Amino acid sequence: MEFELAADADAAARLARLKPLVAGREGRPRSQAVKIVWHDSPDHALLADGLTLAEQRGERRLERVTPGTETWLPGQPPLLPDPPDELPSPLAPLAAFEGRRSISVHRMADATVTLTIDKGTLRAVTAERPVARISLSGDEAAVRLAATLIAGAVPAAVPGCSLAAEAIALAIGGTPQPRHLGAPVLPAEARTVPQALAHILGHLTDVVLAHAPRVLMPPGGDAEDAVHDAIHQMRVAVRRARSAVSIFRAALPEGALDAVGNGLKTLGGRLGPARDWDVFADETIPAIQAAIPGDERLDRLAAAAARQRTMHRKELAQYLASPAFRQLGIDLAWFAAAQGWRALPPPPHQAEPAADSDAAAEPGPEPMTLTQFADGVLQQRWKKLLSAGKRIDELDVPALHDVRLRAKRLRYAAEMFATLHDGKAAKRFIERLSDLQERLGVLNDGAVASHLLPELGGPGGRHAYAAGVIAGFMAARAGRIRPRIVKAFQRFRRQHAYWA
Repeated sequence: MEFELAADADAAARLARLKPLVAGREGRPRSQAVKIVWHDSPDHALLADGLTLAEQRGERRLERVTPGTETWLPGQPPLLPDPPDELPSPLAPLAAFEGRRSISVHRMADATVTLTIDKGTLRAVTAERPVARISLSGDEAAVRLAATLIAGAVPAAVPGCSLAAEAIALAIGGTPQPRHLGAPVLPAEARTVPQALAHILGHLTDVVLAHAPRVLMPPGGDAEDAVHDAIHQMRVAVRRARSAVSIFRAALPEGALDAVGNGLKTLGGRLGPARDWDVFADETIPAIQAAIPGDERLDRLAAAAARQRTMHRKELAQYLASPAFRQLGIDLAWFAAAQGWRALPPPPHQAEPAADSDAAAEPGPEPMTLTQFADGVLQQRWKKLLSAGKRIDELDVPALHDVRLRAKRLRYAAEMFATLHDGKAAKRFIERLSDLQERLGVLNDGAVASHLLPELGGPGGRHAYAAGVIAGFMAARAGRIRPRIVKAFQRFRRQHAYWA
């Protein structure tokens, strides 16, 4: 396995003194000068296709800067696509990396890992910046152990972009384009269940890592909207990833996804309060203030809510800056790229009969295809949603909350597997499902508000009047949204199960 971490130059230099690495080092490190120059045309024709031409020691190769339609997992070396029939012309240097490369071999448990550290400077015409990349190669378990040791000792983490992307961003200004955003889309090459899981988890790991630095931006001013959106997008990505763990758990040996699932649950638990207070402070309270303008008691409650939101954001930021979050990024990226779990035997109910059993001579069942697996997941979640909303016009708020959760789980699954069937039918199905989920979400905002109000003193505290106004406002809004929920569910129920 090959695995890459990013660090600043000072952090990379400290690795030479890291005791577990020094103790297990075999032989002396080798060092050499390294220079990489990335080229493009004046109109950035290669970059427009997510590509660059890298030159090193007289050899040129085409590299991906941003993922295309194929799978490019986080922490993995750049993809090297086939060169086109004709490269744009003229090509000129755009950015470069100059520094030293240190290569050493280390024993980790019962295996060895090759540690390569590139430490130097990214240079463009008008800017330069020190940078370091740490590459590990060897046995999967040993690579994970080494990455964990490094990330626990220095601020090294799975990079959010390739070195080429970082260099090009320095040259043209701005920040590197995120590798992935939004919902994962399965590429044509993902034809098996393990390949699909790896692509989905890899994509969502990229999304989480892309938004984490935005959460750490100083709040206030122009950055406020960016922080608000980053928390929201991270939470959605974590929910999608946890849904993927739930979907694929049955297809893997027992316990294979436990570490990944537990890490995502921890991150979700940090993101949840910050996001809930964002919605309450920035959406719920302002809507009520607009309906009752000039109420000082509501203004005081809004100020108290803003303080609570700030507290939870600080707690989230502390976690995202911690070794624990760096370790989660490593765990997610490592699992997506690892091959060991893909070769494990299937769960007992899918296992082939033993060689000495009476059934050994009988032909076993054909392996389940990805489409068959996806169709089974969609069918099961679809039926559960229809059952939960059978008498939707009579359901109380807790029951409608259950409908919302089932709608969300079905939508995440439908988005993951949308490319396996007719695109138009899947798109229409997801649109109607999203409409239902959105209307149920309005109702859920009231439940969240009632859950948050006790932190501000509740009905018997100093904000009792304002809390009562909010409770009444949310109850009235729930009454107005109910007919729209029923209508959206009935419209969705008439949808054809396009996978059947």
